[in-house]
Amino acid sequence: MNVRKTGGRGELDTYADILRGVMYRTQSSCAASPGIGDGTTAGNLRTTAAVVPNVNGVPNASLASTDDLWDLSAETDTGAAEFRAYWLYVDNANAGSFVAGTAGTTEAEALQALPALDAAKSIVGVYVAGVATDFNDPGGLDAQGTAFDRVPDGAAGVQVDTDITLVAS
Repeated sequence: MNVRKTGGRGELDTYADILRGVMYRTQSSCAASPGIGDGTTAGNLRTTAAVVPNVNGVPNASLASTDDLWDLSAETDTGAAEFRAYWLYVDNANAGSFVAGTAGTTEAEALQALPALDAAKSIVGVYVAGVATDFNDPGGLDAQGTAFDRVPDGAAGVQVDTDITLVAS
C-alpha cells in the first residue's frame, strides 16, 4: 500500500487504522489461531484449539478447545442478498459472547459494518453469515458463512498492512 506523505486527514486516518489493527491483534486477541468451527449443537460455534486470549494486553487463563462457546441459534436468518458479521468474544473468565453488525450486501461490507469493539473482552474471531443463513440448520453455520480466527483484515476500523511505502509528494 502506498500512502502519500501529504500530511492530509486521509493519511492520518490510514495510519490510525493501521495502529488500531496492530493494537487489537496484539492486545485484545489471541496469539494463536483458535480454529473456529461448528459446535455440536445447531447454531453454535466452537474453538477447536487451546488459546490464551488477551484482554487489554493481559493474558487470560488458557481457553481449552470449547464446544458450543457461541450460541447464535436465536439470531434472525439472513436474507437472500445479505451478509451479517459477528465479533466472537471471550471475557476475563473466558465466557463466550458475540455482537452483530448491521447487514451488508457483500462479506466485505458486513465486515466493515461491525460495531465498535468492546475493550473489556478478547476478540477470538469473527463469523460472517452468508446469504440466506439459517441459524438453526443442523448442517452447521460453517457451511453457510465464513469463520475468521482472530481479527480479519477488512474488519471495521482495522487495517493492517505490513508493506507500507511512503511516497514523497
